Amino acid sequence: MPDPGVAIAVVATGIVAGVLFAGAMSRFGVAGALAPAALALGFVLMRYPTAALGLLVASVVVVESEGQGLLPPAGAFYDVVAAKMTPQDMLLFAGLAGVLLRFALESRRPRLPEPLVTPLALLAAAAAFGVVVGHASHLVSVGELFHRAMNVGYIVLVPLLAVNVLRDRRALVAAAGLAAGLAAFKGLSGIYAALSGLGVTVETETISYLNPVPNLVMLTLFLGVVAALARRVRLPGWMLAAAPIALLALVVSYRRSFWIAGALTIVVVIIVASRHRGRAILAVGAIALALGVAGALAVGSSEDPQASPLVERAQTLSPSGFGSNRGDRYRIDERHNVIRNIEEHPLTGIGLGVPWEVHYPLAESHDRRYAHVAFLWFWLAFGPLGAIAYVFLLGSALWTAARIWRRHPDPLIQVAAIACFGAILALAVVELTATFTAIEPRSSIVLGALLGWLAAAWRDLPEAEPETAAPPAPTAA
Repeated sequence: MPDPGVAIAVVATGIVAGVLFAGAMSRFGVAGALAPAALALGFVLMRYPTAALGLLVASVVVVESEGQGLLPPAGAFYDVVAAKMTPQDMLLFAGLAGVLLRFALESRRPRLPEPLVTPLALLAAAAAFGVVVGHASHLVSVGELFHRAMNVGYIVLVPLLAVNVLRDRRALVAAAGLAAGLAAFKGLSGIYAALSGLGVTVETETISYLNPVPNLVMLTLFLGVVAALARRVRLPGWMLAAAPIALLALVVSYRRSFWIAGALTIVVVIIVASRHRGRAILAVGAIALALGVAGALAVGSSEDPQASPLVERAQTLSPSGFGSNRGDRYRIDERHNVIRNIEEHPLTGIGLGVPWEVHYPLAESHDRRYAHVAFLWFWLAFGPLGAIAYVFLLGSALWTAARIWRRHPDPLIQVAAIACFGAILALAVVELTATFTAIEPRSSIVLGALLGWLAAAWRDLPEAEPETAAPPAPTAA
């Protein structure tokens, strides 16, 4: 039996806390009332930086700004809350402060995210240059520059946090399991959103997700399960059950770029994960590829009012389908204009947050601080150094993942590394038609977490693997 005195004390404390909170709300508003709790949470996260990293990644994966799945949308979660910082900024800085505090109290040596230090430093330098050019244009406010620069900062700083908190093999496996659990939840939530009609509506159809983050994590889960099956690595039953659900949720997102990336990376992962190169593996890869592009071969016209939205969307994947709608035509017009702006500023770009100038007619009017081809956007915002940094970073990440799956003794970490390889390759394919890296904060955080996990796994390689070796020029694995 619990002590009655303890129960009375708990109830009394709850009543007092409720009264104080109600009074603080009436006097200072919601933000003022929650400030003490937020401050206390900050101190807790500083004490446990691993929790700060997990909460940062989990929150940006789970919380959607639009469309209701198993959880309601919470767009305010991505807004500025204090000192021009978002909750994501605060979680990141709390985690980094906790790592520094741990170094000071426990005399631990800090770790750098090797072997990705050079490409990350190059990206940081390019971003700093883009900020200077953008500020000199007098077209971008200091506050906007800070938030746009933080989208790059996530890619650089999240790996630094991850490599210093994921310090052993158990932590690496736990992080991979958490990522799989988040992807499984997003798969269920996405299917529910699409079937219930509560999801985002695009062209009169309800889809699972418009944001790239849930689509990328669901694809990563499916790739990891495919790699495990190819390598005959045992996985929990819930992962095996969640993989096809995640794939279905990805399909009903109607994102053509993710369909193409998924079809390609499934084939690549099957071939990479298998230690054999026989006809059977090639046949399995061909079947996966055929399933990925089956919609493109559907019979019927996209003008048919009876055609399903899946068939209509898939038919645009055919060579004759590209450029057949206003969105595709706008991308073509945008590319002409962006290239012209780069030609006018080949060595400096136009600066971070600066809108590009229109030289050719556009099919539609959209934000001119954005470009759909990531390579061109990085050049436009950061100059040629930015474009080089983008390619170097993705190439180095692919090389690092390849070394880990070939060298690491733990089969689960090998499978996770193959899944990371597929996810980064998929992101590179997707960003040929839509840019998310360094623009969309959720995508930047998730990419930073992938890079940080790879850096931590690299540190866990056997001693025969040199930890500080610089990667060669990026090549296809």
